[in-house]
Amino acid sequence: MHMISHWWRKWEKVISKLPVLLEEKKEQLLQRLLSWGVESTDDLKYVEGAPGVDLSDLLPPIQIRKLLDSFKRAGEQNQSRDVPPTIPLPSSTVTLDTISPPSFSSTTAVTWPESFQVPWNQMPSELRSAVANGKRPLPPDRRKMIRIIVNEIRKHEKNPSKSQCLAVALKIVKQYPKSFSDFDDAEEKNEIGYYSLLKQIKTRVEHVNRENTLTRRRRIRGVSDTPERMQCRELTATYGCAQWQPEPPLANSDNVLEEKRQNLETLYQKYGKSGADRGDVCALMKETYYLQRKYINDTQAPPIKEIKSKWPYLFVQKHIYAHFEELTSISIYKRLNQAIQEYGKVLIDFFKSKPTNDLVKKVLSSEEEEVGPLVIKLILAHFREDPDGLLLLANRCTTAADLQATHTIPGSPRLTVLGDTLTNGPWMLTIEGEVVCEGIQPSFLSGLASLFAAYYIFNLEYQEEAACTLEFIQRRFVGINPERGTKSSKGKVPSKMTGKMVQKKQVAVNPHVATLLCKLMDFQWNF
Repeated sequence: MHMISHWWRKWEKVISKLPVLLEEKKEQLLQRLLSWGVESTDDLKYVEGAPGVDLSDLLPPIQIRKLLDSFKRAGEQNQSRDVPPTIPLPSSTVTLDTISPPSFSSTTAVTWPESFQVPWNQMPSELRSAVANGKRPLPPDRRKMIRIIVNEIRKHEKNPSKSQCLAVALKIVKQYPKSFSDFDDAEEKNEIGYYSLLKQIKTRVEHVNRENTLTRRRRIRGVSDTPERMQCRELTATYGCAQWQPEPPLANSDNVLEEKRQNLETLYQKYGKSGADRGDVCALMKETYYLQRKYINDTQAPPIKEIKSKWPYLFVQKHIYAHFEELTSISIYKRLNQAIQEYGKVLIDFFKSKPTNDLVKKVLSSEEEEVGPLVIKLILAHFREDPDGLLLLANRCTTAADLQATHTIPGSPRLTVLGDTLTNGPWMLTIEGEVVCEGIQPSFLSGLASLFAAYYIFNLEYQEEAACTLEFIQRRFVGINPERGTKSSKGKVPSKMTGKMVQKKQVAVNPHVATLLCKLMDFQWNF
């Protein structure tokens, strides 16, 4: 806790070296550094040059240079600072009553989020015992904790900002990840998992301030056209990507790579899809990755049909997986299959123990036996999303030409399984009304992996009809958890209050997804 407060104080100084940033951008920079393992100000000097360190999606090049220089100076200035004491992990016999909060000996003025102390002594005894023993608190105890924390926060600030609430949430989750993180494998995901706790704190703040107009925060008029806000509104095509647009392999190499692309076209005309496993095809696809990204990322995004005509092997299952792995450093089929097998039964047991709505009950009563399709249908049902918004069924004998001629194919991506059920049938992937891929491997998960990969490869947003389900798959199963941006559509949606079309509110993590992740963690621990 002391380390985070110390870091937060230095963070305020470092960030002041840059021009005014949106509050959201400050949060994103802070979370990015924490995810890289920066836990004290002395760590700042190691940021520059560290493997995997990249801030190009957050700041322009000159601002990155300024920030890195500030980090280096901040780290060097702290060489002589005492190392903050660590808090021992609680043993099975320890209670939170025995843990005294760290003191702040620094004479530097601190803000209230840095010095904020969680009043553990006011918490329910059951919660204190659970946290001290590394267990998940029961939901009622957690809600009591949130009310106590917000009451304490409001002694400092009647209506704290999201970044101030984030500071408090980070302290709690960093100190007791087993009890409050959204993920049971947070270290593997390199993810702190503070979303649900932050959401609960901020929701409680808004609730207690609902009648107090004097404490409301309002946006300043006339700032909507600033470069920062325009950047935030841009399509987050780089969302979750490690190699969205790599540097060219050699100077003036486009002509050489274009020749290789033409060779790929010739090979496809000669061997068709069956040539996808050829060594020369695999080598050429890897060598031309830069040119593929350059073409897809063009300012005027080309239609899918046009991309397929120039890069036909990119729409074969093998190379969809390979491109996605190059793009995100994730082996999509392996990751998805492993997650479903390991986590699927927990999710099924969760819904069996307490079905969240009638649609979930209906899915549970169906004869679906395979874990993969059942899990996805349960998630769709929980979020009340129509399965047709993501999955379609067609006759087993249907060809790609038949599907396009006899079915109305939506423009947004769909996985069409050929057969009476989703289990182990051949499948087709459609985008923009076109069949773009026919699966070689007749399994539901291989098709789902190809469908999910397509959103990232072709810079596509999640369609509104299945946005929650896709984000849940992204975060829980695939392990992509960026702290900025979203793949969800930014269009208008019907208001639940009036029925009128209103602009959809954009959030880094869908609150419905965060809530389900938290409930599943609670269930898993209690189970």
